[in-house]
Amino acid sequence: MKANEIISEIEQWTPKELVDSWDNTGLQIGDPDRDIDGILVSMDVTDGVVQRAIQQKHNMIITHHPFLFRPMDRLVFKGYRGNLIKKIIENEIVIYNAHTNLDLAQGGINDKLAQLLEMGNARILKKTKSEELVKVAVYVPKTHEKEIIHALSASGAGHLGDYRDCSFAVDGTGRFKPMEGSSPYLGSTGILESVDESRIETIVQQDMLQKTLDRIKSAHPYEEVAIDIYPLVNKGKEYGYGRVGEIEDCTLEELADRIKEVLQLKRVRVYGGSKEKINRIAVCGGSGSDFIMDAVQAGAQVYITGDIKYHDAQLAYEEGIVLIDGTHYGTERIILPVIMEKVSEFTQGKIKIEVYEDESFNFECY
Repeated sequence: MKANEIISEIEQWTPKELVDSWDNTGLQIGDPDRDIDGILVSMDVTDGVVQRAIQQKHNMIITHHPFLFRPMDRLVFKGYRGNLIKKIIENEIVIYNAHTNLDLAQGGINDKLAQLLEMGNARILKKTKSEELVKVAVYVPKTHEKEIIHALSASGAGHLGDYRDCSFAVDGTGRFKPMEGSSPYLGSTGILESVDESRIETIVQQDMLQKTLDRIKSAHPYEEVAIDIYPLVNKGKEYGYGRVGEIEDCTLEELADRIKEVLQLKRVRVYGGSKEKINRIAVCGGSGSDFIMDAVQAGAQVYITGDIKYHDAQLAYEEGIVLIDGTHYGTERIILPVIMEKVSEFTQGKIKIEVYEDESFNFECY
């Protein structure tokens, strides 16, 4: 399986359209047409990670954090990063990452956090994107109805919540008169033709519209295909940072212990206190201090994230919400087994895959 095929499958789960404007996500180093023999999944690209890939003969590394984040104005094979890039190139390793799209994706980091903390009725904490939808209606002779339905399915059209391949059809009569210079599939030049046709309509994401139209035209028998496209007010799936929801009543101390357990941390830092039972929390993997007020407005009693600073804690104290710092690394490393599982599914176990954490890069307090 080639690198670009693996990347395409990953981006079905974590679409590039979800990548934030400030982010750098995707293929970063290597040949997209390289045949992949082994994949290493890690949080970051470090010397230890690259060395592990070489030792285990993995020629692709998939990370959450981008290796190349800021623009480079020179590439010199000297120093830590320069020598690491040299090693990657010499060993023909493909480097790919999914960052903010993995934060926002359904089944991504924040959904996994909510699942581990057994959050009920989990909802997006800070909405950032929603799918723009259009309705596409195509007119096709009854003889080719199945071909068009298959084309719509293959293009990814027809998603409605947790359902796929959704469409509606109604029968009617199509009329047309082929003119000079045409090459009609049915009928004769200058003669009005009547054909039993179906009007098939479905919902399509705006960013997938051209792909759907191309599939329709490829499968349709007519020289000129009649297609109607309607913009819709209703939106598709919503995406955003963090999750908020309910948990079973517990004390703040019990919640802190639960967080240490699921994030595999020796300790967590708690800002604030509460004698009340905790039953509504918010979470955000990574550095989520920008969403403290969103957690307050959502009615969360406790907000769990990483990279909390002094003034973040002060704001939370003033707003009456408790902060728990589960560390940037701790709140995101939970996604690594999920990535491995997803990649294993679409590679059907034909490529060896390993999750590896470079312990020398996992900063811990003593």
